[in-house]
Amino acid sequence: MEKIRVQRNVKQIEVNDEGEFITLDFDDLNLPYRYYGMIKKFDKDRAKFAKELAEKLKGKPSSVCAEELVEAERQLNIYFRDAVDEVFGEGTCRKVYGDILPSIEMHMQFFDALRPYFEEEAKRRQARMNKYNAGRMGNAINIKHNS
Repeated sequence: MEKIRVQRNVKQIEVNDEGEFITLDFDDLNLPYRYYGMIKKFDKDRAKFAKELAEKLKGKPSSVCAEELVEAERQLNIYFRDAVDEVFGEGTCRKVYGDILPSIEMHMQFFDALRPYFEEEAKRRQARMNKYNAGRMGNAINIKHNS
């Protein structure tokens, strides 16, 4: 029987002391799309959240503000937790952060730790695209067509 194996670009990254890992499958073009989309959405939503919260708390006593602030931050972090699990797979946040509701700061640490993997992948893709640039492909097509 004939066999074909395609080389895969999959990174497994250990994320806790129990030996659990997350998988970054860079052959799935949806992964970087979802990751960069999530980062943009986080930046936009965090700014929107801060503005809305400031307006909501304006003029209220500090005791009321503290309680509302805690609840608003909790809701925002539930949203972020769910978005991370959507991008990297169900249970990612539990593996990375444990059985807690992670803070924005923890998410930022996670994204900072992942950034080099996505930057390396971007460089690899750019090198691959340069290898198959339009001029080269055009020559290959012309040679084949003229035969």
